[in-house]
Amino acid sequence: MKILIIEKAGCTSRFDCFLGMLSKKLSYAICKKLYTYSELDDVYYCNRLKILNPKVWGYSGVIYKLRVDCKKESVRILFVKIKNNNLVILHAFIKKTRKTPNKEAKIAIHNFNQLGGGENLRPLNLNKYLLTYGDVKRVSI
Repeated sequence: MKILIIEKAGCTSRFDCFLGMLSKKLSYAICKKLYTYSELDDVYYCNRLKILNPKVWGYSGVIYKLRVDCKKESVRILFVKIKNNNLVILHAFIKKTRKTPNKEAKIAIHNFNQLGGGENLRPLNLNKYLLTYGDVKRVSI
C-alpha cells in the first residue's frame, strides 16, 4: 500500500507544508500511523478512525477521518482508499472545535471529487519525517 498525496504541478504539496508547520512530535506521530497502514497493507479500524458521514456531508463514497493527538495538539487527516489498495490524503487540519468544521470537510470532499485518473498524485516520502523526527530505521515505501 502506498500513501499518496495530491500535488499540483511545480508546487510543494499542501500536506508536506502542513507537516512542516506542526511540532516534530506530532508530525512523527502522523507519519508513524500512516507507515503502519502501509506496512499492514490495510486500514485497520480503531477508536481513532471514523468515516465522514456521507449523508450529512452530501457525497458518495468513503472518506476516512483519522485522529492523531500529541499532548495538547490534535490533528485530523481525511483520506480515501483507492484502487490498488492505496491511500490518498485529501486534507489535514488542526482540530480546534468538537465537530469537523464545514470548511475542512468541504475541502476534503472537493479534493475527493477531483481525484479523477490520479495524474496529480505522488507518494508521500515518509522517510523524510520518520528519520528526521526519531525513527532510526529506513522504511521502504
